Amino acid sequence: MNKLLRTIAAGGLLSSSALYGQIEITDNLSLSGFIDMSTVHSDTDDGDSTSYNLDQVELNFLFAYDQITGQADLNYTGDNETEDVDLEQAFLTYDLGEGSSITAGKFLSYHGWETFEPTGLYQYSFAYELFATIPGHHNGISYDYAGDWGNFGIALLDTVFGADGSLGTGGDDPENLFQGDDYEYGVETKLVLTPADGLTLYFGYAFDSGDDGFEDVELFNFWTSYEWDINTVAFEYNIWDDGAYDVDQWLLMYSAAFTDTGTFTARVSNESGDEIGGTGEMELDKYTVAWIEAVTDNLALVFEYSKVDSTEGDSDTIAVEALFTF
Repeated sequence: MNKLLRTIAAGGLLSSSALYGQIEITDNLSLSGFIDMSTVHSDTDDGDSTSYNLDQVELNFLFAYDQITGQADLNYTGDNETEDVDLEQAFLTYDLGEGSSITAGKFLSYHGWETFEPTGLYQYSFAYELFATIPGHHNGISYDYAGDWGNFGIALLDTVFGADGSLGTGGDDPENLFQGDDYEYGVETKLVLTPADGLTLYFGYAFDSGDDGFEDVELFNFWTSYEWDINTVAFEYNIWDDGAYDVDQWLLMYSAAFTDTGTFTARVSNESGDEIGGTGEMELDKYTVAWIEAVTDNLALVFEYSKVDSTEGDSDTIAVEALFTF
């Protein structure tokens, strides 16, 4: 599901008022968030495994003062081995009027059909497992414009794919890839067109300028979706070059809200990477079916089965997720 749609991936099963109907703390400050937990059983070439995790807890603080709005997210992630609490993002947006705005701080990438948070997914797992081509959060400043035809955005960043760092500091440890100062700067841009009711076309580009012998990194991200009645169809295609691998990725997804409280999703995805200057090749095919059931306006259960055929090994995975939003 794209970042333009502000409804949960259960085909809107959890109402937007439940997801984004924030808890008001003061006239200018409100709170929202979610609790995400899951149990997963996997059958791989190396054997069977079962896990139960409190995957993620997030608190989103949102504030508004005249033309200035902002958000700060505290995020917990964990599994059976590691736990982490961090400031996931914090940014300010100034409304320039007539559809234009400027945002500064740490914020989420424009790119990717599948959302970063579980509250925006049509299923439990992500499509891509071999190559992390879709960026996450990064520091910078962006300009955005929205009109009747769609929207446009461009961002100047410390780095698109690396860890947080400073613009133009240069790298000093070639053994530590993506340390955050291996890149002079990063750029992201998007163009979103909505030529017809229910139809969206997304064109995105990201670039990291390598420094001190590090290669530039480029991503071309295209996706399109069409919604009608109870149905949603989406297709995405990515081209990624990091100086080590040339990567192609695609996904095709169909989703339908067959009942008042349930949505079915089927997705097939592929990713392949050819090692530049070498003979190594990695490829993965993934087949996923899922059902999301809205138990209440704030609680959804996600049931998923995924099959993976890959050069790195095959697997069958069953997952059950409980997602509570507030």
